[in-house]
Amino acid sequence: MYIPRGYPFYGQNIGVLVLSGTSPRVPGDAGHSATFRYPVRYEVLDAGFIDLVTGGPAVRQNIIDACLRLKGFGIRGVLGDCGLMSLYQDEIGAVTGLPFVGSSLCQIPVVWQMIGRSGSIGVLTGHAEMLGGRHLKNSGWNEDMKLSVQGMQDEPHFAEIVIEGAGELDVNRMRLDVLNASRKLAAKTPSLRALILECSNLAAYSADLAEALGVPVFDTISAANLLAYSVDPDRYL
Repeated sequence: MYIPRGYPFYGQNIGVLVLSGTSPRVPGDAGHSATFRYPVRYEVLDAGFIDLVTGGPAVRQNIIDACLRLKGFGIRGVLGDCGLMSLYQDEIGAVTGLPFVGSSLCQIPVVWQMIGRSGSIGVLTGHAEMLGGRHLKNSGWNEDMKLSVQGMQDEPHFAEIVIEGAGELDVNRMRLDVLNASRKLAAKTPSLRALILECSNLAAYSADLAEALGVPVFDTISAANLLAYSVDPDRYL
């Protein structure tokens, strides 16, 4: 075996783009390194949450620059920590030459195929008013794919911790908020067949949601695991 030279560190294939916030993270969240079964390299973006909602050339270039920095360190695939980074899903992979997962929402087309293109996919998002058509379309969604969206903005502890960026995270209170929002989603979506969590802060509660709703649940980490496998598949022979 020969190991090529050229990098300051080795053993990491996946880079994770995070915003420069200070909200607490727990295992299950892409912003907590214990979430992953493989080592990841974090890169902090020079961009705010609102930049991802509205888009623009400056934040686009910031994401490209961050991906290229990671590529220069030998990173082979990049994951976006915020689901609204989907706005750039169409561009970043083409520009940087890296496989790029800007959002858990990029799983919408494959989930739609998995459920036989029938029923509805539920989307649990951090803020329903901030998740726009452009974010969905750039993730591969089209009008034939039936979605039902429920926001977390009215759940008190989620709003305090994630939206307002205040206080200390109480895992049990957050779990109750996530389950409460999922019940609202299920109540208005009798045809619910699968759930995608847009907000990466919600992935820590995917097991709770799968148990409560009885449908398959997809999140930022399921997308990350697919990305990680694609660049470093298991060797069987």
